[in-house]
Amino acid sequence: GGDVEQAAQRGVGLLGADYELANGAYRVRRIVDGGAWDSEVRSPLQMAGINVKEGDYFLAVNGNTIVTSKDPFAAFQGLAGTTISLTVNSAPNLAGSRTVLVETLTPQQEARLRNLAWIETKRAYVEQKRNGRVGYIFVPSTGIDGQTELFRMFAGQWTKDALIVDERFNNGGQI
Repeated sequence: GGDVEQAAQRGVGLLGADYELANGAYRVRRIVDGGAWDSEVRSPLQMAGINVKEGDYFLAVNGNTIVTSKDPFAAFQGLAGTTISLTVNSAPNLAGSRTVLVETLTPQQEARLRNLAWIETKRAYVEQKRNGRVGYIFVPSTGIDGQTELFRMFAGQWTKDALIVDERFNNGGQI
């Protein structure tokens, strides 16, 4: 017990994207998409009016040039869940660049986005392999959150000939 010192927490602002170092700048390799049917969480880069595409370069955050000798997340330190100005371009330089305002994701929000993208990949695979006749539902737990997910996904697929209910990585619950 007693007083415990804790370091200040400065969450990294995330954009729901994978990056790569290319041509001396950080480039968007992939924008994570949780699925067109699911609006729970989206990459800030997919919001209306942002118009950032895979292959575009991130050049500055809040007017500060992104330094490629550092991890790309260093530029987003302490900016989780905040609105930032992001300078982007289709080329790895400032000439012709533009600045957009985006609200970054918290690490928890991005984790959920990536989870939804994983689920959507599995759902789309089943849809394609079974010509739309079989549905796919992922149940993360048998707690309230898992029951909510089961109901949410079931509602859109209950008319299919069959359902695959995937409980891999299920973390337990009460049923």
